[in-house]
Formats: sequence, C-alpha cells, structure tokens
Amino acid sequence: MNDEHEADDEVQAMIALEAVGALTTHEREDLERALRRRPDVRAELDELRAVASLMVVEEAPPQTLRSSVLDAVAATPQESERAAVVHLADRRRNRWFAVGAAAAAIMALAVGAVVVVSNGGPSTDDEIVSVMEDSAARTIPMDGELDGLSIVHSDDQDAAVLTGAGLPVPEGERVYELWALRDEAAPERVGIFRPTADGAVTVYLDGLDPNSARWAVTEEPAGGSDTPTLPILAATA
Repeated sequence: MNDEHEADDEVQAMIALEAVGALTTHEREDLERALRRRPDVRAELDELRAVASLMVVEEAPPQTLRSSVLDAVAATPQESERAAVVHLADRRRNRWFAVGAAAAAIMALAVGAVVVVSNGGPSTDDEIVSVMEDSAARTIPMDGELDGLSIVHSDDQDAAVLTGAGLPVPEGERVYELWALRDEAAPERVGIFRPTADGAVTVYLDGLDPNSARWAVTEEPAGGSDTPTLPILAATA
C-alpha cells in the first residue's frame, strides 16, 4: 500500500511540473507511460495546464520551482490505507485537493512576477470569461508565421484576451513576447507568455485598447527582451 501511495505522490508531482514545463525529456516520457496506465490522472494534468495557461510570466521561473511543487504535492493528504471502499464524492474531493495543492504552488511562485498588463494585477477566470462571453466583443486576428493567435476585445470590460491554440512551444526557457507598435515610437513591451504543452494560450490584457497600436509577437530569450528580436512571428493588420 505504501508503494502505491508513493507512486501516486510521484505522478502528482510530475503532472504539476509538466503543467509549467519543468519536466526533462526523460521525465516526460515516464509521465506519458504513467498516464497510459492511469487515464484518470490525465484530467488532473489538463486542469493544471489550464491554471498555468492563465499566467503571463514576466521573468524566468525560479530555480526553486521543482522543490516548491514537490513539497506542495508531498503535503497533500492521500487516501487512508484502511479504506477498502472510497465513495465517488471522496475521490473527487481528494482529486481536487491534490490538483489544488499543486496549482497553489504554481500560483505562489508566480505572484508578483506574473500577469498582465496595465495594472499589474493577476487575472481571474471570471475576468477572462467576461471578455470571451461578451456578445459584443471584437476578435482581431494576428497573421504571420505563428498562426492561430487572435485578440478578443470587450469595450464593456475595457480588457482583451490574447488567445490561441496549436501553437509551437518555444524551446528551453524561451518565451513569446507581445509588443505594441506605434508609428515612430519605440516598440513597447506588453508581456511575455508560453503556451501550454499542447499549444494553448490565454492571456488577460487589462485596459488594452486594440485601436491604439499595432500588436505583434516575437520569440525572445527567457525573461523577454527590451527590443523585439526579429522576425515578427504574428501581428495585427
């Protein structure tokens, strides 16, 4: 029984690290093998990826990322060894507790270094949903080599969401960076982001006026750059 619990702890740790791109190639292969044996765990990975995709990291993840996530997962209560039967409601509660612990570690590392644009405060699911579900929202496509990005803007919310799917994930710790291009002015840094492992992007942009600039995305080293590294991979018209 202890061996089973240790295995569960290891899988929980691996999915938390995979959600933020902190697994090595060999560890990712181990995780894929584990997921084939435990398809129920794949839903947890998807949930953690969704949490991570809401972040815009302004600097490279700290070196303490792995140990912090591992500590959070290790502190998550597991099912009792004496429990011969676990009711469905208990399973759901345990699963969400485990996901929540790992997500909390990710969020704790990101606070102050994460998110968004004008006011510097973290976005929430509700803010993103408010923009995306606004029937009057306008979708502005970004064309170029990096296909699939668009900006959804809501006048009512005075905010936008940079969204996309199927995007290539930059190698190593490299990131994508969003820029505002205004006539003769120097390009203005807006924020940096990385897609989830399956290429999804959801970035909340508070106070962004899509008419105030041409918006562009480049690939940059970890932490971003002060000036765009050419070529521009995607841009609005």
